[in-house]
Amino acid sequence: MEHKKSNIILGFDTSCYTTSIAAISLDKDIILNEKIILKVKKDCKGLRQSEAVFQHVNNMGEISEIINSKLKNYNVVGVCASSKPRPVDNSYMPVFSVGYNFGKLISTINNCPFYETSHQENHIEASLFDNNLNNQNRFLAVHMSGGTTEILLVEKTKNEYNIEIVGGSLDVSFGQLIDRLGVNLNYNFPCGKYIDENALKCEKKIEQGLKTSVKEGYMNLSGIENQINKIINDYDSEYISKILLDTLVRCMYKSLIFVCEKYNINEVLFGGGVSASKYINKELSNKLKNKKIKSYFTKPQYATDNSLGCAIIGLNKMNDF
Repeated sequence: MEHKKSNIILGFDTSCYTTSIAAISLDKDIILNEKIILKVKKDCKGLRQSEAVFQHVNNMGEISEIINSKLKNYNVVGVCASSKPRPVDNSYMPVFSVGYNFGKLISTINNCPFYETSHQENHIEASLFDNNLNNQNRFLAVHMSGGTTEILLVEKTKNEYNIEIVGGSLDVSFGQLIDRLGVNLNYNFPCGKYIDENALKCEKKIEQGLKTSVKEGYMNLSGIENQINKIINDYDSEYISKILLDTLVRCMYKSLIFVCEKYNINEVLFGGGVSASKYINKELSNKLKNKKIKSYFTKPQYATDNSLGCAIIGLNKMNDF
């Protein structure tokens, strides 16, 4: 076997909208972190699971070429893939079966160990790679994405996670609201970057914010969409985008203030595609700072769906043996 610098762990994650592959060395140097965004037709607000699975399967041909061309000088000594959304019983989505089975195939071909994890743990580990929390064994993690808006109490013992949902949305997610507004404004799905750019460009001060519904760390967000639809023709796209993101910031702020006090925690780690919003990062960080709560926002390449966390989890599990 060659020097350990040539040995790598592969990570695979096939989520609702992204096919991902990552590779890290045994020293946790990132060798590869690439993704293929699934295609969504114009004016559509998402993909059915069957459509996403079909695209993931087709993308595996391109993933194979990436492995052959960019990783041909490395030894694959371990593979880890996300097999389900969350690390709990009965957590299941068909899309994750593609990356899981492809990962098992690659591990068999390379005669190396195969490990499985969850999409949620993958996100947390990728965010931790990018941030240095004072206490990495007990913290709050906020997962804001197209399908999820959750506040998680994370407690870590060795390399095992205990994750409990302690807040978040009770209906639609932040990502769903942002994408629905973006589609109404005639942007291509996913719409987050367009809404974020609009909000950052808007110089108009919000005179009266939208009503929010937040209680004990949990949010009801569906009413926000109804309020937006009533005023969408009265203002330009920049102001509409800003007022939506402002409302989401206020909802999350109210939720986190309650949860942080309840669990006596003052560090919050943010991950998921929506957390890549520069507007949300700036406004929410400032609000929490005033309450002496430290925010850790992940760089976009690690915040959006990727499989770096899977590769890291695979390495950690290998080191346990």
